[in-house]
Order: sequence, then C-alpha cells, then structure tokens
Amino acid sequence: CLCYAATTCDLTLGCDKGYCGPFKISRIYWVDAGNVTLPLDDPERAGAYEDCALSYQCAQRIVLNYLLKFGKDCNENGVTDCDDYSMINFNGGYQCQPPLNRNEPGRMWLKRYRICNPEIE
Repeated sequence: CLCYAATTCDLTLGCDKGYCGPFKISRIYWVDAGNVTLPLDDPERAGAYEDCALSYQCAQRIVLNYLLKFGKDCNENGVTDCDDYSMINFNGGYQCQPPLNRNEPGRMWLKRYRICNPEIE
C-alpha cells in the first residue's frame, strides 16, 4: 500500500526532483535505511542509490529497513500498525505525527492509501 500511495506503484518511474522509483525514495531516506543496494553492489558506487530505488524488490528492502528503524505509534492510538507506517513513510521517521490530511500532497497520499487499505481512519 505504501507503493500505491506514493505513485500508484508505477514501476516505470525514474528519478525526478530527488525522488526515485515506485516508492519515491529520496537519497536521505535511503541513507537512513542503511544504504541498501542491489545484490553485490557497493553503496559507495555512484548510482547505487538510484539503481536500488528503481528496482521494486530492492526498494521494498529500503522501505522495510526504514520502517524497522523508525517504526512507532505516530497517531498515538496505542498500536504501531500500517497507519503509522504510512505516516512515517510520508512525513519521515523523525517527525511522523502530523496528520496526513494537513496539505494537498498528504491528502492525495491518504486518498491513494485508503484505496489500497480502506481501514485507515
């Protein structure tokens, strides 16, 4: 659902304005996730971030690492679940609390996320 919320999981997307691939992963997000790379790649190699972010499977590993690092109860409802992961992915791990519907990009993210996961409030 995070992929769908980001780009409707468009696997044809390249890099644009600092964000790459179907999850729209930034270089900072990639670094925070531990510089995940394609198998046998070197994170120091120019293009390693882009190549991983453009690969659906590699990008999934980036997102998983990021959520493992930053996972917490962002909406303060007593559980850490997909709703919180959506907030972390959109807002960033350091300040995940702002509601997704506070601005137009957040409302668009939330609309796509609800299509994929209609149980989010």
